[in-house]
Amino acid sequence: MKKTIFPLLCVILGIAVFLYPALRDRYDDIQQSKLLEQWQANLHNIDQSEPENETDASSAGQAPSTTEDSITLATGGKNIEGILVIDKIRLKLPILTDATKENLKISLASIAKTGKPGQIGNYAVAGHRNFAYGKNFNRLDEMTQGDTIEVDTSSGRFIYRVQEKRYVLPEQVEVLQGNGKDSEITLITCHPMKNPTHRIIVKGTLIESRAV
Repeated sequence: MKKTIFPLLCVILGIAVFLYPALRDRYDDIQQSKLLEQWQANLHNIDQSEPENETDASSAGQAPSTTEDSITLATGGKNIEGILVIDKIRLKLPILTDATKENLKISLASIAKTGKPGQIGNYAVAGHRNFAYGKNFNRLDEMTQGDTIEVDTSSGRFIYRVQEKRYVLPEQVEVLQGNGKDSEITLITCHPMKNPTHRIIVKGTLIESRAV
């Protein structure tokens, strides 16, 4: 009996070794497809009209009423992975983890399974482009090459320099991938604000990091 089983096991093992590369490639393709689907869903989550209780402050030249403290209070201080600061457009808001519809209603949010602040990879942050002047990423289209973006976290402060701004379709999820050698940041919002069909992409590269 043992003499019969051993050759059979050898055959099975040989087949498994032979098929492993193909099965591994298939598994990787499935995982990549799931990741791309998740990224695309996150990009579609950016499309949203203003909340009913939000008024258009642009005509009055007023700043939005939402503050960093009110967001921290609303979330109980949980789920906040850092603070995004852009002096040029007078933006200072918490970054929540995972760009779900619920999180994007509250503040900015990072896109799942992209990079981390200060690390090699592409740290992608999404936000609504609300109608109220200065609200969330309302003024993101004012960013230009050379502007700076700051991300403050519990582990350090990371400063990025804007390299490019472009307009892409929601399906162009390749903008969320890193180049494998730099620490990058990508800010994403909808365009135009009314009936959006595209995304504004602002990409920056890390130029300075400071430990807390």
